[in-house]
Amino acid sequence: MKTLRATLLFGAIGCALWSPNLLGQDVQVTSEKGVTTLSVRAQKAYDSRKTKTPMLSVVCQQKGKNVVHAITFSPEGTLTEQEYSTYGNSTSLVLEMTIGESKQRTNWVYQNFENFKPTPGFHGFDYLGKTEPERVQLLQAMLSVPTVSIAFTPFLTGVPTSSTFDMTGLRTEFDKHPECTMKQP
Repeated sequence: MKTLRATLLFGAIGCALWSPNLLGQDVQVTSEKGVTTLSVRAQKAYDSRKTKTPMLSVVCQQKGKNVVHAITFSPEGTLTEQEYSTYGNSTSLVLEMTIGESKQRTNWVYQNFENFKPTPGFHGFDYLGKTEPERVQLLQAMLSVPTVSIAFTPFLTGVPTSSTFDMTGLRTEFDKHPECTMKQP
């Protein structure tokens, strides 16, 4: 009987200690003026001082009867110039994403408008899905796998790297927010 209780006690302690790991990485949630942003940091920093940890975010906004989504990648630093293509007031680049086992090249854009003020401390590139169904398709693929990686080259190091994001927590948090639904009326 004592052995059973000890086993149950250790099992309960083990579950308590490991359960946050089962839920995935912490997800930062912000809601302001009808816009909900769900963000997750990469599993590790890419610089030697461990100060630059990229962030992947999903932004949801109700517009009339529809919900629109944006997917944002913030490398927390400047990327190499050869990856950029500048046209007008925006900068675009192509990044390779690994979604589960599938690799695909994706287009991203940063708006360089003077009156465009991104979230403080959050300089990012938006996935350039031309239509909402195209953005939802990428989002569904991302939320259906345990991890997503994005390959890029930081400007200061010039060394190609990849950041991996644990999607488990983001998927769980996404399901808690009806304003992020992917079903349109």
